[in-house]
Amino acid sequence: MTKQEIFKRLLELPGEIALAEDAVLEANQRVVTAKEALQQVEDGLLLNNVIDGKNAEIRAAQMRSHTVDERENLSEAELSLKNAAVRLGKLKDELRALQAAAGLLQGVA
Repeated sequence: MTKQEIFKRLLELPGEIALAEDAVLEANQRVVTAKEALQQVEDGLLLNNVIDGKNAEIRAAQMRSHTVDERENLSEAELSLKNAAVRLGKLKDELRALQAAAGLLQGVA
């Protein structure tokens, strides 16, 4: 990587990091929304006496069988959040590495 490429990339990264931070915030909001939706469905099932198992294990199994879509949405939202956080971390790592390289190049130039 040339000095010019490092300089150009150092100028690009803050904007990419800002976008990645926004993506993390949006993904986090999707997780919160998915959790709320799951909780609403679970509450409705309990309040309407749909869940009527004789013990906790049976009730939990009934709850899971009635909330498959909501649980899938939550899992997808959580995976999206993890991926967004990893992307943000990689960009920050790249920024630190390029800053270190630029610092070394200053001493050479």
